[in-house]
Amino acid sequence: MVDVAIQAMSEWASGGDNANCGGSFAAADASDALLERTRQTVGQLLGANPQGLSFGANMTTMTLAFTRAVGVTLQPGDRVVGTRLDHDANVSPWRIACERSGAEHVLAPFDSETGALDPQSVIELIDERTKWVAVTGASNLLGTATDLAAIIAAAHAAGARVYVDAVHLAPHRTIDISALAPDALVTSPYKWYGPHAGVLYVDPELMNSLPIAKVRPAADTGPRRFESGTPNLEGIAAIDAAARFLLEEGMERITADEREVFAPLLSGLQSIEGVKVWGPPTLDGRVPTVGFTIDGRTTDEVSSALAADKIATWAGHSYAVEAVGQLGLADNGGVVRAGVVRYIEDDDVQRLLTSVERLAR
Repeated sequence: MVDVAIQAMSEWASGGDNANCGGSFAAADASDALLERTRQTVGQLLGANPQGLSFGANMTTMTLAFTRAVGVTLQPGDRVVGTRLDHDANVSPWRIACERSGAEHVLAPFDSETGALDPQSVIELIDERTKWVAVTGASNLLGTATDLAAIIAAAHAAGARVYVDAVHLAPHRTIDISALAPDALVTSPYKWYGPHAGVLYVDPELMNSLPIAKVRPAADTGPRRFESGTPNLEGIAAIDAAARFLLEEGMERITADEREVFAPLLSGLQSIEGVKVWGPPTLDGRVPTVGFTIDGRTTDEVSSALAADKIATWAGHSYAVEAVGQLGLADNGGVVRAGVVRYIEDDDVQRLLTSVERLAR
């Protein structure tokens, strides 16, 4: 978490306003104001109508709630299109909704050699039966960035709606929901230096029409429909601060800085004998995340050795179950995942490359 987000969370929890919403006293008014202020801030960050933004526990929980509501509207013969590049939080919730409703769930493949997701592979699966297309903005495993505009346009032309998992895109690229026009988009503030939480955007008209599971006293319209129970107000204060941090830094500047630090990481891994980089081979069409393997070593072994060198990586599928399966790595430990974010510096990259080179000998 960025320091301003930590400070905002602490100050909210200790400042005397940590009550609940909807009361007729000052602390309740402050809670109401915090929610609306944070919707405005995150709306500015994402280019979204603030009245379409809801806060929740995490992306997975919010996606399960969303697909539970959508599932009520699905019928046998309907189709939901997804991709094999996606994190399972944008696969299994839709699969469950389809299984319960009798709808069909189909997944578009990506290019196993380059990690690229050809938008046409998704578009070819969209037909007159398609109700929803669920697609990632960027792969959390390989770093692949998706051509969202082409997929969204094709889906809308066919009368389908689009749900975008922007969890791995939001910390690295500018998102403009008003321009992209997805029907729903979800992200995780912890990815952009905030608290562990989820932010869900739903087109306000759609939000008001969905049969969302909620208690009777909860709002019948507006973003509180998805905010089941008491909001995590101290976390929402931190979301507001983290979003302001990104606005002040500027996403274009963050993107450029990350690209500069990531370039030697990607090229360095590609130059080490015995190391295979999975996914996009160049800086184009990707965010600064890379998956790799080392000949003769398991991914758990590599990740543990890097951890001993004070280098944090992940080993396995990182919840991108379908992607690892398509790559043929499901039984071989998946990949080691490393990446660059705002606080990673050149020295960090060189330390990782030095350790990987030693492990590859």
